Amino acid sequence: MMREFSSLESLTLLSLFCCALAYFWSHLASFRSKLVGLPLPPGPQANWMGKVELPQIRPWLTYAQWKDVYGDLIYIRVLGNPILVLNSAITASDLLEKRSGIFSSRPLRTMIVELIGWDWLFSAFPYGSWWQAHRIMFNRHLPPNGSSVVWHPLQIQETHAMCRRLLESPQEFRYHVRKTAARIILKMTYGSQVGAGDDYVMLADKALASLAQAGIFGSFLVDYLPFLKYAPSCFAFQRKARKWRTPVRAMLDTPFISVKEEMAQGVASQCMVSQELERLSQSRELSLSHESIIKNVAATMYAAGSDTVVSAISSFFLVMSLYPEVQKRGQMEIDKVIGPEHRLPLFTDRPQMPFIDYICNELLRWNPVTPLGLAHYITEDNEYKGYRLPKGTTVLPNVWAILHDPEMYPDPLTFNPERFSPENRVNGLNQIPDAAFGFGRRLCPGRFLAFDTLWIVVATMLTVYDISKEIDETGKVKEPCAEFTPHLLSHPMPFGCSIIPRSPAARQLIVQTEIHT
Repeated sequence: MMREFSSLESLTLLSLFCCALAYFWSHLASFRSKLVGLPLPPGPQANWMGKVELPQIRPWLTYAQWKDVYGDLIYIRVLGNPILVLNSAITASDLLEKRSGIFSSRPLRTMIVELIGWDWLFSAFPYGSWWQAHRIMFNRHLPPNGSSVVWHPLQIQETHAMCRRLLESPQEFRYHVRKTAARIILKMTYGSQVGAGDDYVMLADKALASLAQAGIFGSFLVDYLPFLKYAPSCFAFQRKARKWRTPVRAMLDTPFISVKEEMAQGVASQCMVSQELERLSQSRELSLSHESIIKNVAATMYAAGSDTVVSAISSFFLVMSLYPEVQKRGQMEIDKVIGPEHRLPLFTDRPQMPFIDYICNELLRWNPVTPLGLAHYITEDNEYKGYRLPKGTTVLPNVWAILHDPEMYPDPLTFNPERFSPENRVNGLNQIPDAAFGFGRRLCPGRFLAFDTLWIVVATMLTVYDISKEIDETGKVKEPCAEFTPHLLSHPMPFGCSIIPRSPAARQLIVQTEIHT
């Protein structure tokens, strides 16, 4: 049993507590005073108006060049908003992973969240219990241990459907790529009836256009000066926000309502939303706010799955036409494992096809889908390498610079899958490009599903198709555009290529997939 303390003991304990508290606050004050005396990291100086001319087009390239001037840490202050750019894998790891407790939040995104309506995108939530509740639900359906085997049949089925669509209209390959990625995630999240509709693919296109264009922090002045959200509706950014808001809200509401209606009619298929709604109806412990979490998580999966892997798969068609020797090397490996034109690849073949993994890793490295990453936010004053990192600073991990560091990835501008072979991954060189999926506690929870989708598409396409540069009506080779969009979500600019079956037997393999679907 616990005994009661005497008055003297209570007074002693109170004194000790006060001393400990005073000791803590004195050391905290000392720590803060030391921080105040530390310099900020180097960076371009603001003018008398507090403005710095930031790069508007592909800022990650400019920040990478600034590394030679300012180093791995670049501190920029724009209209009172502190921004820290991380230009190396070491700084990103030291801060975003080893100090993830204070580097895992997100900055306020006035344009994206409040005006356009992406307030349901939980990957943009500040770090805290509300975000954690969403992440727990997400992990229930896509476990963080990488086990996404349950979705392999769906990924194979949709990849085979893509093969058939390419046979009918190869010139529409970009749309076929987007449709394949969207149908996989839609069927997982909202079920087969929603996933079968092309309307939802188009809806994702319209909604994600706003995220791509406004997603980089500071793209609009209202990000720096949040009070501008009260500006009259005639302002250009307000007009854009109104236009973008409609598909963004529809992306949240429309498929979710469809599943609820299907459940009421008793025709809903098993999917993430139907399972979670059933769990909610059977539980006495879950509150009504749980339905908002279901809705937000589902829509976030819909948004992320409809776009991120699309960039890598689109890049695949580009690099196969630019690097025919890579294509031949991949086809030789596939033919060796499953035999030329005997069958289509399965996930069980993956251990015997390491070069396909190398191609997928190089696609993620060569042009990362989020070249400037997703912004982090410092929640406490901090010190790093003698520099003061103030609370309230927005942190931009320069993923493009990290994955194009010549000291880690020799000849970084060249597409070279062989760099990921064991003999080339020595002394810290050519590490797997995990930076493409984020950092620390905000690492993309769907990365294993995304990689599996990329892998089965690459392996299957190389099994049955030859991809080459376009030939015009005069028989002249047309060089494809190798530029990428300058947005938060970076995709190859429009380009053409030739996609033809490798042989009559390969064509027959494609046709037969419809019989077995």
